[in-house]
Amino acid sequence: MIKVLHSELQSNIGGIESFLLNLTKSMDMTNIHFDMLMRGNNPYLENELKGLGVTIYKVPTNSLQYSKFIKKLLEENNYDFVHVHKNSAANILLPIMVKKYSHAKLIVHSHNTSPSSGSKIAIALHKLNRSRLYKLSDFRFACSDTAAEWMFGKDYQNKDVKIIKNGIIAQDYVYNPEVRTKMREQLGLTGKFAIGHVGAFREQKNHKFLLKVFSELDDPNAELVLVGDGPLKEDIEEMAKTLEVSDRVRFLGSRNDIAELLQAFDVFVMPSLWEGLSIATIEAQSSDLITLLSDKVSNEVKITENVFFLPLVIDKWLDKIEEVLNEKRARKNNLEKIIKSGYDAKSSANVIMNIYKG
Repeated sequence: MIKVLHSELQSNIGGIESFLLNLTKSMDMTNIHFDMLMRGNNPYLENELKGLGVTIYKVPTNSLQYSKFIKKLLEENNYDFVHVHKNSAANILLPIMVKKYSHAKLIVHSHNTSPSSGSKIAIALHKLNRSRLYKLSDFRFACSDTAAEWMFGKDYQNKDVKIIKNGIIAQDYVYNPEVRTKMREQLGLTGKFAIGHVGAFREQKNHKFLLKVFSELDDPNAELVLVGDGPLKEDIEEMAKTLEVSDRVRFLGSRNDIAELLQAFDVFVMPSLWEGLSIATIEAQSSDLITLLSDKVSNEVKITENVFFLPLVIDKWLDKIEEVLNEKRARKNNLEKIIKSGYDAKSSANVIMNIYKG
């Protein structure tokens, strides 16, 4: 039995959580067992993973207790691999402990192009620790070329970094007009133009810019649907009130039915300040949505002809949204295109499984 420890899950389902759930669902788990570290609680995510045979360990928030907990876990489990999923090298305590207290091979997997917080201190720590993290790792993965460069340096192509695409369960997102009608009825969006966004309420996702764009959109029939949770959610709710658009902005919170929600949207927007490789943008394209992204998002996410990269200038976004609003188009089945692009989770799972099995 090959034993793998993954780190780490958060309570809000973001890119890393989606990736690990899709990976577990898509991998042949014969003779492979996953343990996962987790901060906080998410009953849906935990039940899904436990149902797939995953053991979840809740980590202490106190630093000293965390170190004791990890030391004990590593010493008591004979892990073959510890697969560390990182947004930055700001905190490398776990990789250091893996090398000190176990014989496991260390995989460092880059999922972003900036720390989650985006703070100057976190960025400084990342730059300071990056070379050490590289030396500690036995295998190096990244979700995109830009994420590889962020974590491992501009010369990452000379450092045996493997690009692992953030695969999704593509079949789940195929456009279905019946699901669209049902979801729009449930959400009260029938007859509305639904502008949809999926992402945690953090600086990275740039919700403030999105609200400013929406507040200047001259169409009372348009509704902004925001899916996700996070530390800045209350600030954005207050901003919607200040801009007098709160009656047309839906805050749906963290949802487990993203595939169905995407069917209800008319356009998908993501004005991020930075991204590694957004799973949400792949999901949106799988549902054949017009997808508007900031030019800070890597063009590696572009799979269909319906993806447009825009500078973070309000007028540019307004013009494009109005263009989509006035356009009548029929959505189609993009499954074959997604699979050919390598973003189906089975493709990613097979690559990783071959490394686990040597």
